[in-house]
Amino acid sequence: MPVSEIFGFLNHPHTVEFDGGRIVPTDSFQQGLEFINTFGNKDGYFYPGRIRSCTKSLESDQVEYVPNTERPDSVVDLPESHVLYIESPLNGENSRYEDAGLLIHLLGFLFGVRLQFSDWRFDGKVPIERQNHFQFADEVPSIFISHVYNKWKILDPKLRKLYINILYMHGKEKSYEWHWDKFIYQYMVFDAIYNFATEGNKIKGVTHEGRFKYLCDKFSIDYVNEAQFKEIYDLRNNLFHEGLWDGGMPGLSQQNRDKSFRNLNQLDRLNSRLIVEVAGYSISESSSYWSLGLEPFYSR
Repeated sequence: MPVSEIFGFLNHPHTVEFDGGRIVPTDSFQQGLEFINTFGNKDGYFYPGRIRSCTKSLESDQVEYVPNTERPDSVVDLPESHVLYIESPLNGENSRYEDAGLLIHLLGFLFGVRLQFSDWRFDGKVPIERQNHFQFADEVPSIFISHVYNKWKILDPKLRKLYINILYMHGKEKSYEWHWDKFIYQYMVFDAIYNFATEGNKIKGVTHEGRFKYLCDKFSIDYVNEAQFKEIYDLRNNLFHEGLWDGGMPGLSQQNRDKSFRNLNQLDRLNSRLIVEVAGYSISESSSYWSLGLEPFYSR
């Protein structure tokens, strides 16, 4: 049975056709875009507003605000922007955790934003402008989404769920402020990618630190040297096991700030590359992920 879901907000005023469905801008797209442009921050994010507690009389329905209760909200609503149509979902009754969940989070991943169903809220600040390094032609979204969706549908149910969660957590990282928080999410994503790529099997001779080399070799991704892997791995160990960031207390240590930021950025770029590669799609003609700036995302 066909399924449709409304979601947002994606600043892409065009229809995206893919194998098994299409993504169409809503009639209220322009109105939603005006709202985003009016109230969104210049830094490319949309932030939650402020809330306060109130009491309501059962007799008169009069509402009174409670003093000293105003605080930042933890969640935020965004306008709807598109309708997702799926012709034959694998699970029409639970599509938000299956087909529809995959497709909106895959779309958000490609465009470098977070997307959500129209009646669900976002937690924290929401990226509304591109926060990734992909550069692609107009035809790429249709080709890429078709490829991944077809590949995903033939996976074991456990791997289907894992891939959706990888996409979701990779996008959720963009809503965090502090580098150590972002790093925790990126490393979580990296471990999940490794489990996806190995289908949960233990690979003989591959240590935890060796997962970087294993995945880069498996998907023909060039790397400068293995010392870069050790830097990222040591950041992880110090943070997870000793609560250390940059060799000191998170928020106070400054001694290796540039290096830790570089390692976070490169882990993000590696994860982005691997998310595409594990789905059997070649992201670019370049085999390296270490370069800075935009990376071409070619059609296959």
